[in-house]
Amino acid sequence: MAWIKNTGSKYHTQDTGYYCGAACAMMVLAEIGVNHASLDQDDLYNSNHTHNTQSGWASDPDGVKFTMVNRKPASFTNTFVVYSKPTEAEGSQKLVYTLKQYGVSPIVLVYGCAHWIVVCGVQTNVNPDTGPYSIEGFWVNNPVYEFNEPHSAGDICGSGGSHGIENQWVSYASWQSTYFTGCNWNSTDGALQFLSVCDPNTPKIAMPQKVEPVRYFDGRSIVDSRKIVGALNQEFQRFSLTDSKLTSRVVKGTLAAPLQVRRLDAVDNFYYLFPSMEKNNVVGYTQVNALYGNLESVFTNKRAVKPYEFNIKKLEQQLIGLRIELPQEKGLIRLVKDKFQIEKTLVWRPCRESFSPHLPFWRIVAGPYTFYQRIDGPIFNKLTLDGRGI
Repeated sequence: MAWIKNTGSKYHTQDTGYYCGAACAMMVLAEIGVNHASLDQDDLYNSNHTHNTQSGWASDPDGVKFTMVNRKPASFTNTFVVYSKPTEAEGSQKLVYTLKQYGVSPIVLVYGCAHWIVVCGVQTNVNPDTGPYSIEGFWVNNPVYEFNEPHSAGDICGSGGSHGIENQWVSYASWQSTYFTGCNWNSTDGALQFLSVCDPNTPKIAMPQKVEPVRYFDGRSIVDSRKIVGALNQEFQRFSLTDSKLTSRVVKGTLAAPLQVRRLDAVDNFYYLFPSMEKNNVVGYTQVNALYGNLESVFTNKRAVKPYEFNIKKLEQQLIGLRIELPQEKGLIRLVKDKFQIEKTLVWRPCRESFSPHLPFWRIVAGPYTFYQRIDGPIFNKLTLDGRGI
């Protein structure tokens, strides 16, 4: 029987493309008792940014730590530190311990040095207090950019789509390969650090056991999505996701035809997004590795929504005549019929325009220019790859 600890932390979007540290501080400060009415992301960002100890960061670990210590309520008797370890396993051990021992969500640096998220839950195969354990997955609040000020305990943040996903479940294999990949923050020798802002105490549980990822196919080619459905059902059972209130609605829904997505930041890396349907509406998505068939993530909408349009011909018709700004202030271009095309496979990489794999992009080629239309509609002339702590 899986052991689960989840704080129920309320999700919030980030109000600019570089306010992830502020959004995470907002989530955890509200979780430990600070009233939303006193939480403003402009204020939180300024607190983070002015207390950074490394240049080039929007919010560095010391900046986030300062804000958490400075703004925590008097009723919260613990404190926060920057927890840095040289391996992913040690960093993840600390996340498990903090959630188990204190029930407070750690703030964690992911995608290298690029982005802050809140880890609000963990699932292990047994209670870590009982001895050796393995991590099966984490629940995360991964802030995406949508201006939503003022935030409140009952706002639309986290309800799905561009509002973000509250309590996204991430398999441990995906956590290791995509999210918690290490960052050189203040290392003098360039070594990677696995960083979180959390309680100061040394974990009193074992290190998580190493688990080899389950692979249902040989990875030599993209698997027919119809064959992956069987593997996906095995994954739901393996991780007991049909029994969890946080995921059961999605995994018990009817799987519709999936969207295929190619990762731009990794060679030969593809995933499927399977919409989970109730009648004609989408209640969430499951993300599955398209080469091996293993489950990577589950995204649950708070409310059912209409499915995205993914008929290429219809998408092209909607774009005809649209004016798009060119990069480097070169003016605007109008999309002309038969003078542009949309690539058939969606693309994604962690970037300021989408830090969540449930919001991939259609790539539009118009002569020498390439544009990216996020699946929920916004169009960008580039994907911003630089930045630290954004």
